[in-house]
Amino acid sequence: MAHLLARLGAAALRPRPGRGGGGALPPLIPREEAMRLREQFYASGEQWPYEDIVPGPPQEPHNAAAYLARAASKERMRAARNAEIKAAMARMPAMVAEYRAARKLDWSEVSPLDKLTMTQAQIKEKYIKRKLARLG
Repeated sequence: MAHLLARLGAAALRPRPGRGGGGALPPLIPREEAMRLREQFYASGEQWPYEDIVPGPPQEPHNAAAYLARAASKERMRAARNAEIKAAMARMPAMVAEYRAARKLDWSEVSPLDKLTMTQAQIKEKYIKRKLARLG
């Protein structure tokens, strides 16, 4: 590619006009290769003459600071949320045990008449609702 650059100069780095009024064609020397050639120029101690066409690494957009601040804010919020979830998950076994204890039916409290006349589902519904009403 260096031979194209030596022969054609800046024209090898610029997009070429398309045929028949179409869009532009890519440059003869791709950007990656131009960047390699640029690095070779600087390594050999020469100045890269095409800095206006193929500059170094891309510069930050004009509003990059606001974007980075917003990204940092989102990351902090994400970390806080993850910590909150971790704390809630640590409490989860106790909450599940409490829930199961509240829903457990003590069959000694069920009257003999209810045992004879109601199904198990009806008994559970009646006595658990009463138990939950007492709890709160």
